[in-house]
Amino acid sequence: MSPIIYFDFISPYSYLCWEILKREKKLNQFVFKPIILGRIFKHWGQKPITEIEVKKNYLYNKAARVARKLDIPISIPFQHPFNTLYLLRISTLEICQKLDISQEYLLNHLWKWTWSEKIDVANPDVLLEKLKELDLDANKLMDLSFEREFKNVLKSNNQEAISKDVFGVPTISSELGNYWGVDSLDDYFEDKEK
Repeated sequence: MSPIIYFDFISPYSYLCWEILKREKKLNQFVFKPIILGRIFKHWGQKPITEIEVKKNYLYNKAARVARKLDIPISIPFQHPFNTLYLLRISTLEICQKLDISQEYLLNHLWKWTWSEKIDVANPDVLLEKLKELDLDANKLMDLSFEREFKNVLKSNNQEAISKDVFGVPTISSELGNYWGVDSLDDYFEDKEK
């Protein structure tokens, strides 16, 4: 079974994880599952980092330092925190498979718009217009994201992540255990080689 990466578009570290794995041509080694980070925090009794000003500032500065060091373009989204629900729903593997869309293709654009190009993707009208620029049925994709079947996929992803003791993103969940944070990528690959 392929290891899973749980992510939320709210996290700059999920974005950095994506970019690092893409650069290293390792995206295909993982299954990507979106989760609602706020619900994960609530389950574990954690307060979101963005609600604590000093932590939020540290989060932004550290993400910018890591991105600079790795030569990855990054800018704080149009608004942060922002509602990632639309992005999360349309990026599930299940909805991509239903419409015969490459999840990798879609995720790549969603990450770029959110963390590199500073597009207001939390606004469904803006998101729809951006999706129309891609080689896919943007209207159908957005419509399906409101159907109960696909809303339930996201709920199921959250329940699964909680059952695997996921408390933050990005988290790699594998038979080796959980690896939380972009700084754990090397640990995962080192452990995998043992």
